[in-house]
Amino acid sequence: MKRRTSVIIISGMIGIMVGTGYMMKIQAIRTRITGIQETIQVLTTRKSLSIGDALSGDNVSATEFPKAHLPRRAILAEDMELIKGRTLIHPVPQGDPILWTDLPEGPRIHYPTEKIPSGVRAMALPASEVQTLAHLLSPGDRVDMVWTRFVDGSAQPASTILGEAIPILAVGSWIRPEAPGRRGNNFPSSITLMVDQKLALKVSSAMQSGQITLIARARGDYR
Repeated sequence: MKRRTSVIIISGMIGIMVGTGYMMKIQAIRTRITGIQETIQVLTTRKSLSIGDALSGDNVSATEFPKAHLPRRAILAEDMELIKGRTLIHPVPQGDPILWTDLPEGPRIHYPTEKIPSGVRAMALPASEVQTLAHLLSPGDRVDMVWTRFVDGSAQPASTILGEAIPILAVGSWIRPEAPGRRGNNFPSSITLMVDQKLALKVSSAMQSGQITLIARARGDYR
């Protein structure tokens, strides 16, 4: 009886081990399949290109590419504007990803002013914890702008909204939307806003005759 019980226990343990091994194998296959299927948009050639060919929308397109097999220096689709007009130093076959090493200067420097949309101007205001909420705001946030001044010798100040949902380009030199804690203890010297030319002129005049205050809005509340 004891021997039969031992055989049953051993058989059960073997069954558990085999089942566990089978499940681990299935999970490994799933992980491999998932990694292959995960894709990212990169820039590939519409046709075979030679050394000296200039890149443009006519010969380059955004293509979904398996992330697991993506070359390390592949140029992402979001960088299309950075490569237009640049020439190749290596031939690239049709359908292949274009690499930064295929360009003479490699990855181009990203300038902060490239984040300013066409027709928009960047305008800086002196940073303050109260007037500009420099301790709270981050690049990408939006604010309303209020102008407060005394009108015609009145003892009571008057306030006017100059603009609403104005996007913030930078807080000091901080232009990327990273975690606030990464700024360290350096208090920013300015808040840079993105405004149209008409508003820029209004703000310049308003700063000479009153006080500008920024009012923070919740992210996504841009109505």
